[in-house]
Amino acid sequence: MLRTTFFLPLLTVATTALAQMPPPDTTLVAGHSVAKAGGRLSVRDAIVARATAAPADRSKTAALPALAPAWAGSGSDRRINARALDSIQTIAGTRPFVNTSVAEGTIASFRSHLVSAHSASGVEIAVGDNSALSVIRNDGLAYSYSSDGGRHWDSAYLPPLPGSSTSLGFGSVAADRFGNFYIGGIGVSADNQLTVSVNKSADGGRNFAAAVAVDAQGQVDKAWLATGPNPRSPQHDNVYLAWVSFDAAGASVLRFARSGDGGRSYSSQTVFAPPPDAEPANPQNVVQFPMIATDSADGRLYIALLQFGFVAQDYLRIFTSDDGGESFRALAFNVPGAPNAQVYPVTQPGTFSECGAARQDLPDGQAAYYPNNLLTLHSGADLGGSASGLPRFQHATRVNLQPVLAVSKGNLHLAWSNSTSTVFGAADAGARIHYLRSRNNGASWSAPLVVDRSGADNARQVLPAIALGRSKAELESPLLPAPGDVHIAYSVQMPDGSLVRRLARSTDRGDSFAARNIRQLSSVPSTLAPSNIPLADARNAYRTTHYNRMKGACVSLGDYAGIAVDNHTVHSVWGDSGETLVQPLNPLDPISGQPHARENVYYSATPVR
Repeated sequence: MLRTTFFLPLLTVATTALAQMPPPDTTLVAGHSVAKAGGRLSVRDAIVARATAAPADRSKTAALPALAPAWAGSGSDRRINARALDSIQTIAGTRPFVNTSVAEGTIASFRSHLVSAHSASGVEIAVGDNSALSVIRNDGLAYSYSSDGGRHWDSAYLPPLPGSSTSLGFGSVAADRFGNFYIGGIGVSADNQLTVSVNKSADGGRNFAAAVAVDAQGQVDKAWLATGPNPRSPQHDNVYLAWVSFDAAGASVLRFARSGDGGRSYSSQTVFAPPPDAEPANPQNVVQFPMIATDSADGRLYIALLQFGFVAQDYLRIFTSDDGGESFRALAFNVPGAPNAQVYPVTQPGTFSECGAARQDLPDGQAAYYPNNLLTLHSGADLGGSASGLPRFQHATRVNLQPVLAVSKGNLHLAWSNSTSTVFGAADAGARIHYLRSRNNGASWSAPLVVDRSGADNARQVLPAIALGRSKAELESPLLPAPGDVHIAYSVQMPDGSLVRRLARSTDRGDSFAARNIRQLSSVPSTLAPSNIPLADARNAYRTTHYNRMKGACVSLGDYAGIAVDNHTVHSVWGDSGETLVQPLNPLDPISGQPHARENVYYSATPVR
């Protein structure tokens, strides 16, 4: 496929030059980090740009125009986020606002209808009194829709919470058995509170109603949504969400919500609130990256998540409920030498890197700097000059250990990206997709498998997504104990820095992943976008910026990807930065006029044979 260089449409605000104008860039908030490898790892998305002006009434349903081809190319993969969602806003006296989609897509299917939820950058800036800038609209969550099995797509922003002009993204999508689609995410309420929210489509995914508030307790982050049969009334489906909530000190808890009335209302509760542990290597009072899955056979739910330790290793956990979320219990892994039976030790992938630093002026006149340290994939040389002493890379995307889970008839399939080293953040380590299976609702587990052993030792496999399906032969025998196919999609960064997307398939219920059943979904490799560009000034020598200045440094391909399987096709979506954008000419922009990679949501359909 030929990838193209794009010049985005310009939205220009004509004003006088804005001297010393405070930019409305994303604000880095210090405090939500954990001790790791002698430094601090940022563990919460504290990069927030909220609309500040009084919004118009935008609570009505969003409508899409007629469908049109999303990409004209020769490859099987294609961009599905519409170009209409992208723009460049220029304002005299400041750097341009390059508003492009950030990937982080998930996908759900119902018959021929497909919906992908993904992050976006629908930002509009206004110039007010004294030339001050303010964000008057920030649509950070969008969706792409197809009614013909993925051949044609179009996109729209999701309506925010009533009275608000801000949604922040982190979307996940699921469909119930009746063709309703639900997208969960993080928004901002009319009273300026971070809020877990859900949008519903009752017409097969074409239009979505205004968001419904679910919960705003603490500082919410990383919501994941699923649907499944109500165990007490199997002819009805429930809607479920799992997310984490941080307190001011940086501790977090696992929260959960359930709707039994088709998404009109939700009840919320805390599932897991771990205490601190005096032993730093043990699981601590910080959890993150939850994913929720349901068993369509009996309605049982499962929530997988990561619990941090304060040394090198972190820990996977799974909680399950057989009463629709009224109560939960922890599953046991029984790993010899682990701190307890309910945790599975893991090492997160990526290089421990600095992605900018925030300055705070102290009462004694000195300045303190709070580095935004993340695990990243990166390319190019270390820029040096960091506040933390960690490396800095201009082309980078954060990565993490987001577990992914699929369930059917008591069979649990768990996958994640694990470093090839037990040293946290090792720059020379690779990463592989690891896989565990249970055939008895989590009572016991298989030995771990590495899904794909190909390539160089320092290649990094990240961003897994997992789904179950049946071969065409199996579709003729629906009484099998469980689907025979396990599909795991993942991205791979090669030693030269390029990235591709792959799909691995097990045809024996997860016993093995043969090399002959691994295929590449990307038609061409991609490169990383410039998301950590040095932008030092007199106040902060460690400041960096994304080329899209309303996104946080090193936020590029997102924290997760998506996969769905229908009777004959595996549908995959992922973040891809293989297309090129030319940065607008501007003397204040450090990459003025330069062509560079930009993010999109890409889709591929793989027939099941």
